[in-house]
Amino acid sequence: KGLSKKFGIALLCLLIIGIGYTGMDVYMQRHGMPVRYSDLQNQPAEGSINEMQLSLKASYEESISMDGSVMLDSVISKLTDGGYNAVMIDIKRDDGSVGFKNALATVDTYGSVAFPATDLKGSVSKLKEQDLLAVGRVYCYMDNLVPQKDRSAAILDSNGIPYTDSKGNTYLNPDSQTAYKYIKDIIAEAADAGITVFVLDGTDLPEAIADEYSGGFDKLAAKLYNDLGTDIKFVKGIDVSLSASDIGKSENQESNDEESASRKAEEETTESTTQNKITELLPQIDTSREVYFITAAADKAETKSVLEDCGISSYILAD
Repeated sequence: KGLSKKFGIALLCLLIIGIGYTGMDVYMQRHGMPVRYSDLQNQPAEGSINEMQLSLKASYEESISMDGSVMLDSVISKLTDGGYNAVMIDIKRDDGSVGFKNALATVDTYGSVAFPATDLKGSVSKLKEQDLLAVGRVYCYMDNLVPQKDRSAAILDSNGIPYTDSKGNTYLNPDSQTAYKYIKDIIAEAADAGITVFVLDGTDLPEAIADEYSGGFDKLAAKLYNDLGTDIKFVKGIDVSLSASDIGKSENQESNDEESASRKAEEETTESTTQNKITELLPQIDTSREVYFITAAADKAETKSVLEDCGISSYILAD
């Protein structure tokens, strides 16, 4: 009898607890604030690529080298020997040409493909096997091909012909749905091939017309994230040009490999001066959304060494 009584009490306690939790759950569902679908849509998934802080030590290479074969093997060897962790290629160049073989009807219509990566998907996969990240650069609005063939996508002047800047460049219209879809489709096609990080370049229009159109990196990136999702990352390229003297190398020093003890103190002073100079030449950037694109006249390996001595943690380096 005593055992049955204890069992009955325990059962009653469990019943009371169950009723209490059920009641609390009903109350919270009735009185809690409703979850809006738009709120869920605007929240990026945990660990999304677009939230990641990148540390790119990338080398710029021609798109045509992404052939999945011999040329790619040469690039991989150069990257690994040079201590790089990424390679950047052109997806869409500043002249408007598209740098990879694709199935887009608009690209075919405009005849935009030139010197393309013939096997982008296979090349990206092969790079991943070597722990190398493939980065794609997209020149967005500067385009000298499409505006001549489709004025609905172009910025036009008062005479209704494509606007040209002082250098003769024409531009896609940031407010044109045709232009936006063209850029978006090119990026989506490259993303399907495995590219996850895109450098958006040419997002700013010439000062003379900039106020008339809704250009800019932030606006374009926001639209692309909304349409393509957050499993890719967009960063803005900050162009910097460095000469041999900027990194502390003269023509005489470059041709002479022998160092004497008497020059050591002078070289240490030069190194310190060089680091200060590099710091002055490179503008402050937000590394979560921007990356340096550095064109160097000096030896690439020497430039890379100087950049890292200066604490530059994310860059793309070109000859």
